[in-house]
Formats: sequence, structure tokens, C-alpha cells
Amino acid sequence: MDELSTKARRLRNAVEPLAAGIYFAKEAHEAYAALGFDASPGDNDGLQLPDGVAYFASRGACLGQVHGDVVAAAFGVFNPEVVIPMVAHAWTITDAPTILAAREHGARESLRRMLGDPPAGAVRATELLRRGASAARGEGRHLFSGLRSLGFPGDPIGDLWRAADLVREHRGDSHIAAWISHGFDATEISLLTEPYIGLPMRSYSRSRAWSDADFDAAVERMTARGLFANGEPTQAGLDAREAVEVATDRQEASIIEAIGDDFDELCELLEPWAASIREQKGYPGDAGQIMRSRA
Repeated sequence: MDELSTKARRLRNAVEPLAAGIYFAKEAHEAYAALGFDASPGDNDGLQLPDGVAYFASRGACLGQVHGDVVAAAFGVFNPEVVIPMVAHAWTITDAPTILAAREHGARESLRRMLGDPPAGAVRATELLRRGASAARGEGRHLFSGLRSLGFPGDPIGDLWRAADLVREHRGDSHIAAWISHGFDATEISLLTEPYIGLPMRSYSRSRAWSDADFDAAVERMTARGLFANGEPTQAGLDAREAVEVATDRQEASIIEAIGDDFDELCELLEPWAASIREQKGYPGDAGQIMRSRA
């Protein structure tokens, strides 16, 4: 692995719990429930799971109050047949500005609870993340650009979260561009990602709402291309999946270069926070690898 990939993946792992802990934050679930959404459907080893309708609306609202087809396209890996009715239902409960405010509140309060108000080093970490995000381009990056359009909350913990989320969603958008350009669709990349990161096939990918028939067809297509054999990925398949990740890393070069010589300092600030968030059940452990890959 070259230096760019090493740095890009280190930053990905350091940023992810800080940015994406919002999807498991009890404060966010409570804020959404106060608007009329369902509460968290339960927990997994202490981790509070998100309500699907609130998840799609809250994360997608940075795009505006858009149709579910737009949200499904931006998120990339979910079955639109599930996303579209969920988003339509969400807009009968609330509007985009209101759920964005609830999301921001949930993120701020959950990070205050887990890290402090703000944690030592937050201003410096925010400065470096913002420097990286400011150097990033928006072409083809829907969620990154939607977040950027919102500006910053204006307080230390809120600004830290927004900066981390910008960096996270930029890589996520880059990852979708990478797997599309490598000829994969949502079911194919989901199935190939699981063995690539060491998860059982059709485990986490089921949360993307595809059917067994959809997955069977994906395996058949990838078998014909030499990427699967006997229901398992071939070495060619795993190599193709690594090529997608490398292509994603390449697209993060502007962020890495803008952070420059301060890269290690940034990661040394973020990594203890990421570990603490996981320890406090604010983000998944091993299962979180697939979320970091955005497939």
C-alpha cells in the first residue's frame, strides 16, 4: 500500500466514529421521536440502532426536501424500492430544515456526553479538518456538497462534527464514484465488500434491503466475470475490490495534501476520540468497517 492509501485509510478510520456516531446517538433518536418518528428499534450489544425513516430523511436532508429516488442515488447502496416510500413518509412528518436541526442537536449533545464540551484539541482538529475539506472539490459529490451548503453550526463541538462529516461524506461520495466506474452495481459491491473486510456474505449487506433473488443475480453476474466461483469471491474479485478502494483513496489526495505536515497531529487528536466513542457504544466495532467502506 502506498503512502497516499495509508494516509487516506487512516483518516477514514479516525473520522468515521466522530462523524457517523450520529446514526447511533440516543440524543438524535430522541430528537427525531419528538418530531413524530419512531424511536430507535432496539440495540445491538448496547448500540442504539437507527429508525430507517428518520435515518434516510436526516442524512439526506442536506440535499433539500428531495424525492426518495434522489436520496437512494446519493446513498448509493440501498434498494430504492425501500428508500422511496420511507422518504415520502418522512416528509409527511416533518420538513428538511427541522430534521436537520434535530440532527445537529443530536450530534452536538452525543459528542458532549462522550468526549466533553468540547474535548481538548477540538479547535485544532476542526481547523485541520476544515483545511482539508476546503481543498476538496464537489463535482459528483452530492452529500459532501449538500453538507457544505449548510455552513458550520458556530460552536466548537458542532463545528468539529460538521468538519468530520464533510471529510467522511467526501470519501463516501468518492467511493460510490469508484465502484460505479469499476463496473459494479449496489448489490455487487455490497456482496464483494463483506469478504473483502472479513464479514460473512449476506450479513451486513441485508441492511441495504436487497432480496436473496437480487443477491443471487449479483453473484451470477460476477461469476460470469470471473470475480466469483462457487459462491465465493475469487482472487480476481478481491483484487478488483481492492482496486475500488485504491481509486477511492486517490480521490482524497486533495484533502491529504491540504492537511500536509499536520496529518499525524490530526490523527493523533482524532484517534483517541474514535476509540472512546466505540468504547461508549457510540459507534460499532468490527461491523463499522463496512460502513467506513460505504458499501
